[in-house]
Amino acid sequence: MLRATLKGMAARKARLILTSLAVVLGSAFIAAALVLTASIRATVDDLSGDAYKGADVIVQPVEPENRGDRLVRDGVAAETLAAIEANGDVADVSTTVTWMVNALGEDGKIVGGFAPTMAVNWGDESVEREMREGRAPEADGEVAVSAQFATESGLRLGDTVTAYSLSTDETPYEIVGVYGYAGGRDSLSGSTELAFTTTEAQRLVFGGEDVYSAVAVTAADGVGADELLKALEPAVGAESEAITHQAYVDDLNAESAEVTSVIGYFLLGFGLIAVFVSVFLIANTFSIVIAGRLKEIAMMRAIGAGRGQIICSVLAEAGLLGAAAAVVGAGLGVAAGAGLTSVVANGFLDTATTSVAIPWSAPLAAVGVGLGVTVLSALVPAVRASKTPPVEAMREAVKADKPITGVTVTGLVVTLLGAAGIVLGLNETFGTDDANLMAAAVGAGVVFVGVALLTAWLSKPVVALLGAIWSWSFAGRLGRLNASRNPRRTAVTAAALMIGVTLVTATATLLTSVKESLAERFDTTIKAELFVTGPVTASVPATFDPEVMDEIRAVDGVEAAVDLYYDLAQIDGTEQYVNASSDIEGAVTQFGGVVTEGSMEGLGEGEIAANDSAAEQLGIGIGDTVTATFSRGTEAHEFTLVAIIADNEESDGFYVDPAYTAEFYTPKPNMALVDVADGADVGDVTAEVEDLIADQPSVSVQNHEEYLSQVTVFFDYAIIAIQLLLALAMIVAVIGVINTLVLSVLERTRELGMLRAIGMTRGQTTRMVTVESVTIALFGALLGIGTGLLLGWIVQQALVPTGIESFAIPTALIAAYLAASVLVGLLAAIAPAVRASKVDILGAISYE
Repeated sequence: MLRATLKGMAARKARLILTSLAVVLGSAFIAAALVLTASIRATVDDLSGDAYKGADVIVQPVEPENRGDRLVRDGVAAETLAAIEANGDVADVSTTVTWMVNALGEDGKIVGGFAPTMAVNWGDESVEREMREGRAPEADGEVAVSAQFATESGLRLGDTVTAYSLSTDETPYEIVGVYGYAGGRDSLSGSTELAFTTTEAQRLVFGGEDVYSAVAVTAADGVGADELLKALEPAVGAESEAITHQAYVDDLNAESAEVTSVIGYFLLGFGLIAVFVSVFLIANTFSIVIAGRLKEIAMMRAIGAGRGQIICSVLAEAGLLGAAAAVVGAGLGVAAGAGLTSVVANGFLDTATTSVAIPWSAPLAAVGVGLGVTVLSALVPAVRASKTPPVEAMREAVKADKPITGVTVTGLVVTLLGAAGIVLGLNETFGTDDANLMAAAVGAGVVFVGVALLTAWLSKPVVALLGAIWSWSFAGRLGRLNASRNPRRTAVTAAALMIGVTLVTATATLLTSVKESLAERFDTTIKAELFVTGPVTASVPATFDPEVMDEIRAVDGVEAAVDLYYDLAQIDGTEQYVNASSDIEGAVTQFGGVVTEGSMEGLGEGEIAANDSAAEQLGIGIGDTVTATFSRGTEAHEFTLVAIIADNEESDGFYVDPAYTAEFYTPKPNMALVDVADGADVGDVTAEVEDLIADQPSVSVQNHEEYLSQVTVFFDYAIIAIQLLLALAMIVAVIGVINTLVLSVLERTRELGMLRAIGMTRGQTTRMVTVESVTIALFGALLGIGTGLLLGWIVQQALVPTGIESFAIPTALIAAYLAASVLVGLLAAIAPAVRASKVDILGAISYE
């Protein structure tokens, strides 16, 4: 049987190659994901090791429990630095002053996006910088800029750049130097950088205090790192901490490992999706191949082969195929992972060197998954083949089609069970919101499986409906009939495409619903038409001069204008958002807030208001007291709760008098809401307000649509990222369609010969196969879109308690998916159509 299996495989090389492509791709993606994750981690670890290279001990401030979510910087005091320098075990000391700032480019806009702009002191030796043009800054009004900043800002040597932080106003600096980094890099991790004198960097970062972000200490000859660490303990004090350079690097590596692990799991998840899609392809291929060999298998049964031998023969073929394809896929994946590491490192980390790491788990997981998936996918076709009775060998033709009643009934039962779970979850049948959400989510997954099982039953009516589009021609009618002649085969082929389209559609639908819910909530709850605010990607939160508010209120056509301050404070030991405004009642009103208990009138010092949920979390009511410490505050304040406001999706937390904003992370307003009077021209008001804030570079005037586009930009990026990653599943689906059509053409060789013999042209043959391919692809896409919309609606409904109240359909994306499915069908038809059109007529007619 083994020899027969090997000879059979050798005789079907083309079929084996097509089948193995799915396994190769799935295995390659898994290996690539693991290698890329490990390599990025190794590269980041190496970059961490380069920080303060040569130093033995790092002295840094002790991070407080709360400082505006680590946004407010503490520093190592000058007295501590002096004590370190005076220690006899110290050979050298280097100081670092750094944190985020905003800088304006040639166009007057803030430079940078998601990667921040950093202010540093030129004397910082934690990073190796190389001057390319000009010189280092020598006076407080001078700055050297990174090459990346020069590129993004449009500014050059000798130009003036305006920079500012939360501690300073906009300040002009002359660019006296442009620098890069070791290895010819223009930036570090995509960020832009400005290098000042140490005193000016301290003014920007620490408001002029003589403190430092970190101090790197090099031990004298003969002194070890641990020995130096112990010697520095008296000098460090309670406000700072000293750690060895290795411990510092280990801490950085631990932080980066959390991020890279998330990336790795994300990539691995999509690799597993590709493998899952390949299950359908492999199972379908083996079903078709075995259907074509039923007479051969029946003959083997007739001469004495047992069912077990037939099963072992098919599984052996699958095992050999899977092992070979998985090994090839693992090799390609390792190579791809190594190559992608360079792309990611150069594109996002901006490092000249990369560290390629190949964990043992990468090839093992790729081979294990590829082999296992292939064997398991072939199991059902193998068992089905073993049931072939020997008498089939004596028949002229072998009927390969099987009834779909069993799988249809199973699919219906599974779908109904999933629907029951969804209904129970959405009707809040279970005790908690989490339990209801879990029931709905599990039910959605079960419905997805049920629909996949029902595809065979759905294929006939849907394919017939789609086929009506092409039925105007003879070739079109034949293509439609070919697509519907074997519902099971069509369903399995289309299911591979359906999976990818379902996931993309469901994700796009959910994210579109989130955006639509935000838009509707803005329209219904926020009374203001205009927002004065900054870009969400700015390094430093946008602020503006509070005095401009009186000028905005005086603009003709402005009904009301309120400023808003935000902070993240410690209230009774918990992190809470705190809001303030010079017109706190007006601010609550603009956000659609309603006071349900107490009164906010004349909210003064020592008084605080809270949303329902915030008060409930702390277990407080009217008249109770809380203790709060703000981001920049050093002392706790005691407040009495005087008002409770109904929960509002647009604002939450606590509300205090603006007298406390000096202790907020941003002591200036972050936003202003402008309510335009009825009948006033919004455009005219916008133009006047823009003139008033012309000298406030952090902020601009935005309407609802513009502001929402900023708030929801991350959802747009998420949709794009998921679509790109799921493209792999689409590639596997294309291979599945090609495989099915090629095997179908081989199976119908005699039929094609007869059609050609009675007058069918090559062009008609090509169109027939193309129609079949496009019909199958469209069928899979329509199923995926329908199922994806259903799943997206289910998740949206389950998230209604969180504020996602609107269901929105991404019509443009769905149209694009349908167009893509037609393209998939056309591409998949090329090879099979060419093969079918070139069938030798005489050879096909005599084909056995």
